[in-house]
Amino acid sequence: MNRSTRKGTRGRRRSTYLTRLVFALVFAATVLSSSGSAAAESPTSGHVAPVLDALPTSAGEFYTALGDGGTGFGVRNYADGPRFSDAFHRYGGVRTVGYPSSRPWIGPGGFIYQLTQRALMQWSPVNNTIVLANIYEILREAGLDNVLYSRSIPRTESVGAYPSARVPGIQLSWLTNPAITQAFVANPILPGSVDASIEFHGLPMSRPHSFGPFVVQRFQRTAIQHWVEEAEGGPTVGTVALINSGDHYKDLLLENSLATVPHAYNDARMLDVRPGARVFVHAHLATDTIRTYNVVDEKLAESLRLLESVPTVARLLETAASASTSIRYRTLPLRVVASFMPPSQISINRSLQVERPQSIAAVLAHELQHAAESHRGPFVKSEQDCIAAELRAVTTEAIVWRALVGSGGIVTATTPLERMENSRLTTVKAGEAATRSMVKNVWAVQCVHYR
Repeated sequence: MNRSTRKGTRGRRRSTYLTRLVFALVFAATVLSSSGSAAAESPTSGHVAPVLDALPTSAGEFYTALGDGGTGFGVRNYADGPRFSDAFHRYGGVRTVGYPSSRPWIGPGGFIYQLTQRALMQWSPVNNTIVLANIYEILREAGLDNVLYSRSIPRTESVGAYPSARVPGIQLSWLTNPAITQAFVANPILPGSVDASIEFHGLPMSRPHSFGPFVVQRFQRTAIQHWVEEAEGGPTVGTVALINSGDHYKDLLLENSLATVPHAYNDARMLDVRPGARVFVHAHLATDTIRTYNVVDEKLAESLRLLESVPTVARLLETAASASTSIRYRTLPLRVVASFMPPSQISINRSLQVERPQSIAAVLAHELQHAAESHRGPFVKSEQDCIAAELRAVTTEAIVWRALVGSGGIVTATTPLERMENSRLTTVKAGEAATRSMVKNVWAVQCVHYR
C-alpha cells in the first residue's frame, strides 16, 4: 500500500498561508534557537558510527558499517525499477538518513522498499518514483504508539473535527519549538522549501514533547530531537538530531526478517515477501547490458543499456561490442560534447558526467553511428561526405532521444545538453532540408577541412 502524505497536502493547492506560517516559524527559530546539527547522531536510538567511504559497486555503493566480516548492505539503481542509490543521495546520504540497514524487499502490490537507519524508501511500480514512506503512520496503524512512547517518541495527537483542507495548516502550527522548526525546514532536498520539507519529514503527528533532557517532535516520516538540558553521556545542549526512525521500524516490524541480514558485496538480490513468496530474486541493475562493451564508467554502461532498448541502433551496438570500441569520459575542449577517433575510440566530455543517462545515450548514438561507418572503411573523403555523415549521425541521435524521452522531447529540459537534444529532435522532425541546414551551420568549420 502506498502510504505517502495525505492527498491535498502537497502540490499547487496548498495555500500560501502555510508557506507564510512555516517561514514565520523559521524566522523565530533562526533568532531564538541554539546552534545544532539537524543530522546529528541520536543517542536515544543507537549510535551512528563516523561516515565510512562507500565502496563502489555495480550501479551504486556498498556499506560495511552495519555488517561483519566484510558484509553489509548495498544501495543500488535497478533497471526499470527503483533507483535507490539516486534517492539515497537525494535524501542526504549517510549523514542525513544513516547507513542502509536492509536489502530491498518486494511487498504487496509490487511496491519495493529499502530501509536506512533513519528512513524507509518506497518505490511505486505505478509511477516509477521513490518517496519516503510514512514510518510513524505505519507503526501507529500497527498499534505501536505506546511502545514508541517508551522509546521517547510522542504519541499521535488528534487534529480534531476540522475540514480536511484545514488539517495541514493545523499540523504545521504545531511547529512551536524554534530549533526543531529550523531543522524541519533545513531539509536535504531543497533547504528552505516548505514542500520539500513535507516531502522529507511528512506533516507533524504531534507537538514537541519533553522527555527529560530533550524534546522530540514526531512527523509522518521522521522524528526530530532537541537537547535542552545537560545529561551524562548526552550531546551538547542545543543539539538537534534526526531520530533513528528506521531502526524503530526494523526492531518492531522486521524482527527476524531476512531482508535485514547483512550480505556480501556482490549480492544485489531482492527479497520477495509477498504472500506465498518469501524468496530471494535476482533483479537487473541499471548497468546490466546484453553485450560486452569496452567501458569502465557505470554511468556510461547505464546509457548503453538504455541504447539496447532502441532497436534502430542494434547494429551500431553490435559493431561497438565486436570492435571493442573504447567508450570513456575524457577531457575535451569546452564546446566539444563528444568525439570519435578512428579506429575505435569514443570520448564523451568529462563535464557531462552529471547529465542524465538518456542524454548521454543520445550523444553516444551520434558517435556510434560514426564508429560503425568507420569500421566498414573510409567514409569521409570530402566536405560533402562530412556533412552527409553528420546528417546521418544527428538523425540517429534524434531517433534515440525520441525513443527514450518521448516524441516531444524532454518536457523539463534543465541543462544545455537537454535543450540541445530537444532542439535537434525538433529540427529532424522538420525534415531533411532543415536538418542539413543545421548540420552545415554547426559542422561548417570541421567539414571545411575535407575540401
